[in-house]
Amino acid sequence: MTMQERMFAVAIRDGQDLFLWIHIKRSKNGEVFCMLQAGRKGERRLWDPHLSHHKNGKVHYKSFGKKRFSRTGQKPDADFRGTEPLFATDIRSDDLRDFGVICNPKEFCDVMEVPATLISPANPRETFVSVQLTEPGGQADIADGCEILRQKAFNDAIPVILVSVCANPP
Repeated sequence: MTMQERMFAVAIRDGQDLFLWIHIKRSKNGEVFCMLQAGRKGERRLWDPHLSHHKNGKVHYKSFGKKRFSRTGQKPDADFRGTEPLFATDIRSDDLRDFGVICNPKEFCDVMEVPATLISPANPRETFVSVQLTEPGGQADIADGCEILRQKAFNDAIPVILVSVCANPP
């Protein structure tokens, strides 16, 4: 049985503006792709940082058209158990306007909206976004001492896509 392709967004609300930070695609065959809206305008197409979790369990990160790391995880199907990290990146509110990607919620099935006030303005190690795959009801696997500031589960299929915005300990 094939599912419907679904797109999700992690977006930061700064005043009237809603900035796209990460978009996540679950393909018809259950594969999961995380695309980071990073790089200055015009450079984004060259960099194209993204992570793929394929139906055979192969996971890899690519940027500049090259695989940067790969590993084998669980197959993203109904037999998925536990929690597996998929993608994590630091986030600074100062970068939002530099990247300048406005989020149109109508382009996504669901949007996790995070207020910019939760995001550290300058230090890239203070706040981060973690994307994990988990079984239904599963918990995020976040480093000891980190505080989850906001969390959303995109539970349209198994595995659940669990997104956490976190603060590192001081």
